[in-house]
Amino acid sequence: MSRPLKNLLPLIFAACGATAHADPADYIFSPIVEKGEREIDSKAGIARDRDGRSFWGGKLGVEYGFTSWWAAEATVNFGRELGESTRVLSLEWENRFQLTETGKHPWDIGLLFEVERERESSEGYELRYGPLLQMQWGAVQGNLNLLFERRVGADEPQEPTEFGYQWQLRHHAGGRVDWGAQGFGKLGRWDHWAPRREQSHILGPALFVKLGDDDDDGEFEAGLLAGTGGAAPKLTLRLQAMIPF
Repeated sequence: MSRPLKNLLPLIFAACGATAHADPADYIFSPIVEKGEREIDSKAGIARDRDGRSFWGGKLGVEYGFTSWWAAEATVNFGRELGESTRVLSLEWENRFQLTETGKHPWDIGLLFEVERERESSEGYELRYGPLLQMQWGAVQGNLNLLFERRVGADEPQEPTEFGYQWQLRHHAGGRVDWGAQGFGKLGRWDHWAPRREQSHILGPALFVKLGDDDDDGEFEAGLLAGTGGAAPKLTLRLQAMIPF
């Protein structure tokens, strides 16, 4: 086991104390896939809504690159609202497909297909899918993901497909620390967006820290995001640790 993994494992498990609101532990999906890559991936977040209430989210997953174009990750989602105990909320099976060859173009394109099984069987499954885009402008990397969500197999009448997005800008400074910005949003029905007061948009600065001199040593990132939509939390702190093993 690598030294970064030994040092960070306690933090990874401690960070996964986590809700099922707009997920504060959500993260930016990358279109890049590396064959044979094995990684422990931990995400955690805390958000405070406009009424002063806090809620937590956490994910703990293991990812593997099966081919040069397909990587999959199995994840356990945790949740806890203020005054309640932490519990397992759902299980996820994430699949990322890289559709372009890395470095051949100034942009890379991928596709996400994710299935989430809720703790309560009556809630069915949630599907998330959509294109993953990444571009490079000199030292600046940009990401834009357009994602659709749909719940199937639930006891309640089926709801329409919803639309959300993710974006990120990252400046590669050439050392162990990079800086940038991130944003997440949910706009409601994909074919008829909700009124502004019912949408959720959060954005803010982000920091990326490499855990060693080599890219294979893993990475830690943090983002402090402010809400701008009427349904968005007032402030969200998100953390992510990606540790190869």
